[in-house]
Amino acid sequence: MRYGATTRLSPERALEKAQEYFGKLGLALEEKTERHALFRNDAGCVRVAVATEHGTELEIETKGFDRQVKQFLQRIG
Repeated sequence: MRYGATTRLSPERALEKAQEYFGKLGLALEEKTERHALFRNDAGCVRVAVATEHGTELEIETKGFDRQVKQFLQRIG
């Protein structure tokens, strides 16, 4: 599933927050660049991408963590 949102956080801070949040859920950080991060465990994965065209825009793709992604977006929104 794909989700999108805009946040007032900087792209760097948004990715830091994603790493903190999804790391606490037991997902390992598999890949990270300036614009995206990929988290994975046996139950599924979460990919967070940031763009700065109109503020900080997040695009999150997930398999197995829809509820947690929605909660994360509410927290940083």
